Amino acid sequence: MGNFRMHDVRDLYAQHTTDTGQVFAPDTITHAFTLTQGQPWLVNALAKVVVEDLAPDPTMLVTPAFIDQACEVLIQRQDTHLDSLAERLREPRVRAIIEPILAGTVPADLPVDDVQFVRDLGLVRQDAHAGLVIANPIYAAIIARSLTTTTRALRTTTEDATTPSGRQISVIRA
Repeated sequence: MGNFRMHDVRDLYAQHTTDTGQVFAPDTITHAFTLTQGQPWLVNALAKVVVEDLAPDPTMLVTPAFIDQACEVLIQRQDTHLDSLAERLREPRVRAIIEPILAGTVPADLPVDDVQFVRDLGLVRQDAHAGLVIANPIYAAIIARSLTTTTRALRTTTEDATTPSGRQISVIRA
């Protein structure tokens, strides 16, 4: 299954409106599509968080602000889908593609097989104007946070030490 198109997201959210009477403002649907680029799991997960957790009352209009809150909930919650995305970033061939994209310095000589692999994972897409980009803003946020955390962890070391009172402790050094 490929990514949803804008009309697919509109139709999906309209089904919820038909079933419950809860309306998604038109700019909300556009906003959800922009953040997810139609990635099916993200489209559904955003809506689920909004209608079950953030705006459970069907008389509440679903606005872009709810979508933004749901996005942050998903990122913080690190559901299995998003956690496995972060796990892929530990693979050297994935990092070798993703890190230059984030830095805005994509070299022309990236290994074609690695680029295809990362594309097949759904982590990147080809943009007509910008070239190779992270697949959607939600993935970009998760990837940036994950790589920052991983890089910070790689730069720290743990050493055993003894306090003045003679107690053994572990010290983390950056």
